[in-house]
Amino acid sequence: MAAFSATISASSRFLSSTSLPHDAAAPKRRIYASRRHSLSQCRSLSLPKPFPLSRPNTFSQWGRKKSLNISVQASVADISLEKSMDNVPLPEGDIWAVHKFGGTCVGTSQRIKNVADIVISDDSERKLVVVSAMSKVTDMMYDLINKAQSRDDSYISALDTVLEKHQSVALDLLDGDDLATFLSQLHHDISNLKAMLRAIFIAGHVTESFSDFVVGHGELWSAQMLSYVVRKNGLDCIWMDTRDVLIVNPTSSNQVDPDFLESERRLDKWLSQNPSKIIIATGFIASTPQNIPTTLKRDGSDFSAAILGALFRARQVTIWTDVDGVYSADPQKGRLLALLTETMHAV
Repeated sequence: MAAFSATISASSRFLSSTSLPHDAAAPKRRIYASRRHSLSQCRSLSLPKPFPLSRPNTFSQWGRKKSLNISVQASVADISLEKSMDNVPLPEGDIWAVHKFGGTCVGTSQRIKNVADIVISDDSERKLVVVSAMSKVTDMMYDLINKAQSRDDSYISALDTVLEKHQSVALDLLDGDDLATFLSQLHHDISNLKAMLRAIFIAGHVTESFSDFVVGHGELWSAQMLSYVVRKNGLDCIWMDTRDVLIVNPTSSNQVDPDFLESERRLDKWLSQNPSKIIIATGFIASTPQNIPTTLKRDGSDFSAAILGALFRARQVTIWTDVDGVYSADPQKGRLLALLTETMHAV
């Protein structure tokens, strides 16, 4: 598979046919694109600093196998970084590069290894890697909730399937103390989830906070596994449960507002207690100011990466996703398609 790396800067860089919002007043730039091969089947899209966080930030991409549109977004109101981030001293900056990998990029043990190779090969001084749950896991977690609140006891076997999926991948990736530690945590989490789902089953309904707590476990497991794989290569790496750092205020059932001041305060504390050159962070999940687990809603991991990139003052955010390449037309609208090997765009 081909991986396309997209970067926009003042100089000529590689760019796919994906387009990003840019300042109309900015000077014209010529950007070239050519095919690059990578260890991963994931395509990267870099959002150099400063990258926009206002809503919506949507860019289309051709070449996805199923979904043809991906958005760096969660349902939130427009955000002003200036009002919340000025005059707040933090030990972050251009030394940080942020990468975000979607569910298909961490969907199997081999793809997790590929992601680890990409992280390891990045020569940035410090790296923050945001990951989604393994492919289809979030859907599986929502299905658990739906079954339990419908008083369908098949949620028990469905939870066993979730356990088996992650256990199988862990056995393929890890060994020794790392494997024992992860499996112990995995079984502990599954036991807690079983108790919560049983309570939902008895009540016949579920609160939003219960639902958010359950569905966010996929990111916890994928982040832990990836961190162990990176560390096996002798690198300084730790994983971050972003519920300890990222604070948001829910404004409705489908909207959240990031609290940058509180998030910065918690990030500063977290970094002082967990110094590391590589951080594997959970996408999608966060906490309320009352420390209640919540989420950035469906497809919110890209937005997690954008928020964290701003908090870390990172020089760029690179979003990776699984594609064959860039097509000559929208696959949903035309049958005469060609996979482009080289493109050139003037901006």
